[in-house]
Parts: sequence; structure tokens; C-alpha cells
Amino acid sequence: MKVIFAYRIGQKMMGGKAMRVDQLAALAKAHLSERYSFEVALAPKGARPHACRRFVNACKDAIVIFHKSAAANLGPEFRASLKRAAAGICVDHLDIVAGPFEPGFIDVHIAASYESERSLHRGLAALDPTPGTQVRHLRHHADPRLKAASAPRGSFWLGYFGLPDNVVLPPALAEQAIVPGYDGKGDVSAFIARLSEANFHICTRDPSPVLTRGILSSKPFTKGFNAAVVGANVLVNRQVHDAEYYLGADYPYFVDSTDAAVIGEGVARAAAEFGSARWNNASTRMADVARQIAPTEVTAELDKILRLF
Repeated sequence: MKVIFAYRIGQKMMGGKAMRVDQLAALAKAHLSERYSFEVALAPKGARPHACRRFVNACKDAIVIFHKSAAANLGPEFRASLKRAAAGICVDHLDIVAGPFEPGFIDVHIAASYESERSLHRGLAALDPTPGTQVRHLRHHADPRLKAASAPRGSFWLGYFGLPDNVVLPPALAEQAIVPGYDGKGDVSAFIARLSEANFHICTRDPSPVLTRGILSSKPFTKGFNAAVVGANVLVNRQVHDAEYYLGADYPYFVDSTDAAVIGEGVARAAAEFGSARWNNASTRMADVARQIAPTEVTAELDKILRLF
């Protein structure tokens, strides 16, 4: 059976599209090709009817997984045509709540975090009241360009790797940390390579209170996953979605808030404990995170979704 990961033109250079469309399709090809074929396709705008018809025809008898709001491009007429042609339609909400779409258009709402799965379950009636519509979890993966266990081992190195707006990082810590420039677009290979320069990654962020149709959007613990693959520990506040699930509530370098003094104290404690039993305990937790988000684990969840059709 053919599986199509579909995106819209405005997402082409976005980091989320690179990971959750291009990279996920490649991982699926590597692990699930005995049962499925995988393609990446642009969902054209409804104002381009010939392109939309070609897209719908290409999706005949296929499972289509839309990246976030990509299905909005088609417009209601071509969404109706696609619904008749495709074997199944999914939307991968990732870190937003996509839509609205016509009731019954989506067969499976995909959540990239356990927090998102819970929120979508609670709010599904408002998002799509159609009987039979499902919510399924598909865990996020780490960037496959990362070199496993490549973080420094000899001394403590602090770093933050992500968009500046997505972190609470006091200025005094930013001055001593490795903070490569990053805008989430284009070729980020050089940026990805720099994640191996630090063995303690800042993952502190304020939770978003934004609701869409009564559903709280949530973000997967991607920075923690990337840190786990390179062999780094993390400082993270308990409010970060899924952090306690993956790390355990007693992970040594949790902080209870994003207050600057609390974050500063957490970094100082980790630096003082570098190489100690507590540091090594944290490293063991992070190694288990790396195991949980390995490509085989991610594609096993994808396979469960695809077998619904």
C-alpha cells in the first residue's frame, strides 16, 4: 500500500516538515518497506485545480498523512474528492491543532506527544465529532544526522540548541553557553553538528497556554531526544510536555520553574556534579530516552497506525 506524506508550500523550509515529513518518510522506507511504499508530495492550493486533480489522482487507494495544516490548501471541493479516492486520511498535528476540516474528513488524528494525545482525546468531539474518528500517538524521533554518543566526556559544557524564542535562558548563562544561531529553516546540517559540542543541554521553556477549539497545543520533547542521542544530559522544567514521562519524576536535573535564579542554580548544581553518581544516573536516564525514540520504536508506532486501513 502506498503512503503519502503531504505538506504545503509554506512548510517547505521548516524544521518540523524536514523531520516529520522527509525524515519520517525515509525512516519508514528503511523499516517498513516490505508492507508499504512511501512518498512525499506537495498538497497544492485549491486555486490550482489541475494540480489538485493530479494530487487527488496520485492519492488513489493511498494512505495520506498531512503535515499539520497542509490539507487546508486543497479547499473543501478537493478534500471531498480526496476523501473518496484515498484509502485513509490522517493529520499529524505535531505542535499545533490543525484544521478546521469538514467532519469526517480525517480518519486518524496523529499526536506527536503523550500530552497532545491526551488533549486531542479530551477535545475530539469539538475538533471532529464523527463516529469512528481516532486519535493515535506517533512518537517523535531525533534528527538522524546526529552522531550518537558524540558529546564531550572530559569536562562540563553547557549549550542551547534551538530557536531563541523557545527557551528561558538567563543572559548570564547565555554568555557562557554554546548557542549556535538557528532560525529553523533551510540547511541546518552545520547547526545539527554543533549539538555534539555540549554535554548539558538547556531545555527549559514556558508552557504555552494557547487553546484551539478548546484543545491545548503541545510540543514533543524533541530537544531532549536530540540531547539523548548525542549522549548529553538536560536541564528541563517539569512543565515541559512529556519530560517527566520520558525521564522519570526523580530525574536529577529537573527544575520546578523557569525562574532565572532556579535555572542558574540548576546549571551550577549540574556543573558541580559532573562525573558524579547523580550525573551518571541522569546519563542512564537519557540513554533510555534514546532507546525509546529509536527509529525502530517510531516506525513500529507508525505501522500500528497504517494497519488501521
